[in-house]
Amino acid sequence: MKKLSALFVGLSLLSVAVACGTREDELSNEQFVGTWNWASTTGGTGNINHTPENTGVQRTITFTDNYTYTVKENDATVSDGSYSIIKEVTPTEHAEKLFIDFSNYPDVFVDGIDASNLYLGDHTADGYSYHYKK
Repeated sequence: MKKLSALFVGLSLLSVAVACGTREDELSNEQFVGTWNWASTTGGTGNINHTPENTGVQRTITFTDNYTYTVKENDATVSDGSYSIIKEVTPTEHAEKLFIDFSNYPDVFVDGIDASNLYLGDHTADGYSYHYKK
């Protein structure tokens, strides 16, 4: 009986610790930090397929660990400011996703991210999808 009681207390403490996790931990920017090079933009009403090769535009987004960003096109800064990573429900898919909330740039949702690829989208019915690479 003592073992069962100790197990119950241990599981209760573990449940409390997990439940008290901070939202900041859930929405860490760690995987975003670094410079991402634009690879393509697709979609929209005209079903475009833009790349650096067919547009002549070299675009980067740099995310810092202190939640600032810089967007450059052909080495010229076009936007900079702060950003936050938030969870919201997309208006078109009605699914909870991570969003990047930029202070001076259109907000986007995160469609996928790994060590070398970042997929973003805008949240409109005929929206664009953006692919960036590290």
